[in-house]
Amino acid sequence: MSASENMLQTEEGRAGGMRAALDAARHGILAGQAPFGAAIFTEQGELIVAEHNQVRKMLDPTAHAEVFAIRLACRLIDRQTLTGCWLFTTCEPCPMCATAAVFAGLRHVVYGASVEDAQEAGFSELQLPSRQIFDRSSDEITVYPNVLRQECRALFNLP
Repeated sequence: MSASENMLQTEEGRAGGMRAALDAARHGILAGQAPFGAAIFTEQGELIVAEHNQVRKMLDPTAHAEVFAIRLACRLIDRQTLTGCWLFTTCEPCPMCATAAVFAGLRHVVYGASVEDAQEAGFSELQLPSRQIFDRSSDEITVYPNVLRQECRALFNLP
C-alpha cells in the first residue's frame, strides 16, 4: 500500500489508529498513570508503538505518552526521526509534546480531546493550542482534531 493509499487518510482509518492510543491510555490508567495514550504509525499505516504516560512510574515529568512513544518508535525503527509517520494521541499535545513531534519529523498528528477538555478535567498545564507550535514548523504538519473525542474525554472520568 502506498502512502497515498494509506488507510489512515480515511476517517475510519484514523478512528482505528486512535483506538490504539485509547487502549494504551486505558492500560496506563490501570497502572496508576494519568489518562493519556499515544500511538505512532508508519507512513504506510503500520503500528510501530502504542504507549501511555509514565510520569508517575518513572518520576519523570517529560515521560508523557507522546514523548515516550516517540523515543521508543525511534529505537524500534533505528532512526533518529519519524519523518512521514503519524502520531495519534488521546489528547491534544501539550507544548512539550507538540515540539517533540516537530523535532521528530512527524507529518500527521491526530488527537481526540482538546486542551480545553483537559483543562475542564483538571489538567492545568500550559494552555497553548498545539496548532500554534505546528504552524511555526518549517515542515507542513497535518492536524486532525477531535477524532473519537467523546471516547478520549471519557478517559478523564475513569478511576
